[in-house]
Amino acid sequence: MIKIKPFKKAKFNKTIQIKKMFDIIYHNYDKINNIISFGYDRKWRKKLSEIIINYNPKLVLDLATGTGNIPILLVNKLKKLNLLGIDISNQMISIGKNKLKNSKNVKLIQADCQKLFFIKKNQFDIVTIVFGIRNFENINNVLKEIYRVLSINGYLIILEFSKSNNYFNYIYKFYSKKIIPLIIKSFYKNLFAYNYLIKSIDFFSKNVNLKKKFQQFNFKLIKTIQLTFGIVSIYIAKK
Repeated sequence: MIKIKPFKKAKFNKTIQIKKMFDIIYHNYDKINNIISFGYDRKWRKKLSEIIINYNPKLVLDLATGTGNIPILLVNKLKKLNLLGIDISNQMISIGKNKLKNSKNVKLIQADCQKLFFIKKNQFDIVTIVFGIRNFENINNVLKEIYRVLSINGYLIILEFSKSNNYFNYIYKFYSKKIIPLIIKSFYKNLFAYNYLIKSIDFFSKNVNLKKKFQQFNFKLIKTIQLTFGIVSIYIAKK
């Protein structure tokens, strides 16, 4: 269980809080990510998409798909690909649908990624999660469901923030705590989403060992790729 939540005093659970948070910040989400990351957000996603493209999958499931950035990168390169994107936020999905309105092989739906009961087992060649796994209330449920819907020898590929173990970590901490808030304030009066972002990244990197989680749910970790001095990592695991 990931205890960090966007709204400290709210009584409803984390899943509902995450939905509410993204339904509030959706309109500037892509723009802010690009600004505060100096464009690296796009580079990280592009790197992930290149890895997926090399596997030449026919059916991909993108969990926490957000505004559809990963589906866009994939369908532009893999013409025979069929892709299902799922996100908890109606507003994020609406933006994604608008971006992908001319893509017939992509379907985006609003649903809880922790409950994939509507998907049959052994369906997808690849399941992806980009900057979303730390937002799930119950990672165990997510990994259990992913293992069920992945085809035999299918791949789980995750892009997520990680802990940098070198001098760059000090630069990143200063930037995230002192500079990013100033940027965010130009878009939002309330910094609740930013505060959650920083705290969830810190908690996740210190308390969640994805390698052990993969073993727990019978995934075989194939490779870990660190990007930009290790502040983000790509994890590739096989069913």
